[in-house]
Parts: sequence; structure tokens; C-alpha cells
Amino acid sequence: MKLFLTISLVLLAMIAPAQNRLQGHVVDGETNMPVAGSSVFITNTSLASITNKEGYFEISDIPAGIYKLIITHVGFETVTYDFSTEKMPAKLKVVVKPKVLAMETVVVGGYVKETWEKWGKTFTDYFIGLSNNSTKTVIKNHKTLRFRFYQKLNKLEVVADEPIIIENKGLGYKLAYQLEHFEINFKDRTNFFAGHILFTDMKGSNRQVRNWEENRREAYTGSMMHFFRSVYDGNGLDQGFEIRRVKKLRNIEKDRIKALYRLNPDHRFSDSSEYYQRILSQQDFTYEYGTTLAVDSIRIVEDGQKFIYWPDYLQIVNKHKIEEQRYLDHHMERRSRYPARSLITLQNEPALLLDANGNWYPARGLLSEWYWGWSEKVGDLLPLNYGPSKTIAGTP
Repeated sequence: MKLFLTISLVLLAMIAPAQNRLQGHVVDGETNMPVAGSSVFITNTSLASITNKEGYFEISDIPAGIYKLIITHVGFETVTYDFSTEKMPAKLKVVVKPKVLAMETVVVGGYVKETWEKWGKTFTDYFIGLSNNSTKTVIKNHKTLRFRFYQKLNKLEVVADEPIIIENKGLGYKLAYQLEHFEINFKDRTNFFAGHILFTDMKGSNRQVRNWEENRREAYTGSMMHFFRSVYDGNGLDQGFEIRRVKKLRNIEKDRIKALYRLNPDHRFSDSSEYYQRILSQQDFTYEYGTTLAVDSIRIVEDGQKFIYWPDYLQIVNKHKIEEQRYLDHHMERRSRYPARSLITLQNEPALLLDANGNWYPARGLLSEWYWGWSEKVGDLLPLNYGPSKTIAGTP
């Protein structure tokens, strides 16, 4: 199955060295007593702290930008707080409220409660992925996951009662993933998931650390993070990316014959059967490719903010990122590995807001297909404060 994939990275942050420090105090909203042992972190980064016995925390060395802070503690509601390093609070007071157990919302149409045994592999394939790094990534507490299958909608949803603990031995990260939303729409062939993530570096030997650094560099090269950072900076072509406008055209004749078969199955045995089979073996879509585009032809700078806009589709190729063999195996393609090609389109949005970290907003405003639809999963995810220690191949 070919998928469209959007990953939500709900953080605006600029990669720039700074010595910004955030201090705060977490208290119980009912008793006004300090709450020790609270987890405090900036989502989708490795920046975190834990409140001490007086309820105080501190996070240092925050790069300049706008952030989302997450405060969690067992038995309390999760609190999120948006802040900017340009207007840092002198000391942040966070009031947490005890969690109230509530009945699950009744959903019109209902769903069937399913199990890990039935849906675990599907969830792992769509969430963790199928890449080389994904094969070295495991979920340590899968029992926290609950599965809901909506038969009429042909849709799977997954919820988690606590953060999903993930070990990625390919990239050397341990993740605590607070899942906010996960769904697979089998009818539309789309997949979307979002959440708050805390990255922690795993400990290893010097050799392991070197391997992890190389694997992280490889995962970054040609990724969506890499591409949108380069568009933000206006140097996409210098980073090895080739951008082309594409028109995606439905195969109308194939649609007609499929509809004919549905209405009258006997057409399978008509004199035109050979023609029908030939058309049905064709692709659902054909593509018309335009000329190579400059970054500024799709990027808009307005009032200090940067947006990206294009009609139809864009094909993104990175000359320094070669497809993994697993990608070809998944799609049962017998050919040589090419530079990775991806297709993106706007989804019900006039434009996307970009930030220096490679994020786009709104998160569900973008659909990706082809290589990014396969590769942009948790198994290859990097924290937003990641920066390659060396230059990307072929770039300054």
C-alpha cells in the first residue's frame, strides 16, 4: 500500500546557539503544594528537566525561538505552555490539576475494540516504519496501547494510556512519545500521527556513538526536516534538492472500466476482456512534470515570516539520498536504487508557515507520497535541536 503521511511536529524553534534558561515552579492546583518528580520538557527535543522536592525545575541552553513546554506527572493533567526566548518569563509558575477519570466518549457509529495481537504489526509498520533504522527500533510498553477499529469508516485509531517508551538502537535514542493522535484511514489510504516527544541519548561505546552519529546524518540527509530547513534558508538547491512542479492526472479510462466491472461482472468475459485487463494493469495516475524550480518560486517572505506555496504537486529529489533497498522490496519493485523521490501536495490550505527547524504549520496541511510517505516514521525521527556535526555531502 502506498501511503500519504504527515507527521505533526508541534514546535516552533530556531536552531541558533544561545544561553537561554527557563526556570519554573510546579504546584498542585488544589493544595498549592509543590509537585516533585514532574517531567518537564520541550516537545520534540532532548531538552528536559525533573522538578525537585520543592517543585522547581530549570532547562538551560535553549536555542532562540518559540517553544511548547510540556509538564506531566502521574495523577495530574498534562499542561502545555508556549513561550518565546525573546520574552522569557522571569520564573514560570505551573499549576497542575489532579486528573479526573472519565468514561470514554460515545462515538456515533461505534468502533470495535481490538488487540495488539491483531493490529500490533500494522501499527508498528505505520508508526515505527520499515526502514533499516526502524528494524532496530522497539516499543517497550506496547500494553499501554488500545486499538479501535471503525468498520463503517474502515479506519483504525490507536490511543495510549501513558507515554510510549521506544528504543531506537539504530539512531541511539530513547523516546518517550506522548501519543495525542494516531489513525490509519484504509479507505483514503492515509496515515496521520501526532504527539509530544522527549528524546534521550542512549549510552554506548565510542564505536557505537560514532555509528549512531553516522546513522543520524544519513537519516537527516534528504529528510523532510532537511528539505524544509533548506527552503527556510533559501538554499534548497545548494543542499542537493531538485524541485519540480507536477500535475497528477487520474487514469480516467481505468476508472471507467473498474466502474463497468462493478456494475456488470460479466464484462470480464466479453470480447474486450484483453483490452480491459491491459487497462486495469496500468497505474491509477499519470504525471506531467514541469521544469526545475528555484526555491524563491515557492517561498514567500512576509513580515519576517516565511511561507511555502505551490499549486498541484511538487516532486522533491535529493541527489545525496539513495533509496533504501527495503523501500523497493516493500513496493515489490525490481530495479536499481535511485536518488530518493518524494511527492508533496497542500491539503486544504492556501500556504504553509515554515520555521527554521524544518516544521510546517498547520501539521495536517501537507500530504507526502513516495519515499517520504514510506520513510518519515518514528524509526528515522530526529529531535528538532539536532544538527549534523559535519557538512552534508556536496554542500559547503
